[in-house]
Amino acid sequence: MKKVTAVVMGFGDRGQIYAEYARRAPEKFEIAGCVEPNPVRLEKAKKLYNLKDENCFLRPEDFYAREKFCDAVINATMDGLHVKTSLPLFKAGYDVLLEKPITSNPRELRELQRAARDSGRVLMICHVLRYAPFYLKIKRLLLSGELGKLEHIYCSENVGIAHMLSSYIRGKWGSEAECGSGMLMAKCCHDLDLIVWLAGGEEAEEVFSFGARSVFCERNKPEGAGTRCLTDCKIEKDCPYSARKLYLDNNEFPFLVWADVPNKDWTQVNDYDERKKLLETVNPHGKCAYACRDLVDHQSVLVHFKSGATATLDMTGGASRAGRRIHIVCSQGEIEGFLEENEFTVRRYDAMKASYSQESVRITEDVSGAHSGGDLRLVADFAARAAGETASVSCTSIDDSIAGHLLVIGAEISRKEGRAVRLKELL
Repeated sequence: MKKVTAVVMGFGDRGQIYAEYARRAPEKFEIAGCVEPNPVRLEKAKKLYNLKDENCFLRPEDFYAREKFCDAVINATMDGLHVKTSLPLFKAGYDVLLEKPITSNPRELRELQRAARDSGRVLMICHVLRYAPFYLKIKRLLLSGELGKLEHIYCSENVGIAHMLSSYIRGKWGSEAECGSGMLMAKCCHDLDLIVWLAGGEEAEEVFSFGARSVFCERNKPEGAGTRCLTDCKIEKDCPYSARKLYLDNNEFPFLVWADVPNKDWTQVNDYDERKKLLETVNPHGKCAYACRDLVDHQSVLVHFKSGATATLDMTGGASRAGRRIHIVCSQGEIEGFLEENEFTVRRYDAMKASYSQESVRITEDVSGAHSGGDLRLVADFAARAAGETASVSCTSIDDSIAGHLLVIGAEISRKEGRAVRLKELL
């Protein structure tokens, strides 16, 4: 396999994680440049990967103006920029690894699909959970056919309180208008992609969804609460969502909370007094959790496939125990498990005993790192595809990814309009 060289476009949390594969497998993957509007993060990329000055760019336009100098681009920009920043890459002849979600606009989905197809380049979407050994083992078991015909898939995404507050209440994904994605698209396009992937060729026909913001909202704001936890809140010491408890006492999600400190990388924001001052003044993570923006904090989705099979997804934002649960029922058996336990159970009906047998499948592969070991496995697969290797069973091509995105888009229309949405409406 030849070595693939790549530019990272967007050197935030996700961009840095994906780029790490170049340090783990330098014989297969190399970071050759970076596009990043934050000069501190751009300098960090330059030092980490020994980049040439001429291959470092503050603006995408300056990168587009350069003659092609590598094989691929990891596009890890913010949600609303994904299509806009990717289209010029295909014209320039780059293979692209694109962070999810692609877009909430069906027209843009098709536009990107056509651009990738016409260019002949590789486009893979970062649905990293397909690469987690837990889900990959389940997929292979379903592909074997030994459990029979699919009847139902149930998934739940329980977003932990700290993650919910740091990303989707106070954080940069806290507003659909600002980041370009609603809660279901920003957090759960993973899960609806998994449903489509595990359904293995079943065509989704209709989707229905309910959802609301009923916990983190103004009407639940306790008497005495202020606008910022550390300045004008009289009940901060008793509030479970206090910024002091989360970000000063426990330093939760520091790569999100301190990401935009001027002239510093978040790893340099170590001083308690400095952090406290930021939470008192400009940092959005210092705001009252009940007075933030507009995303739902729980949502349920029901999918109907043409074959008659069904699927459900429950997203709960603010769970005490974070994690993903799955239960798949087929005509000759079922699978049930919890991702974070790295184990699932397979059950088969025993007609002779009018009961069932069961066996546990333990994940023995390395699941360290984000998304239960899926992140770097995804980049390894992308590097292999860009080098001309055959696509793996987990490969997240644009053609596959569109089906899951359309489910999200349809579910959001359903939630807002209170009706079932047929997927054909979106084509």
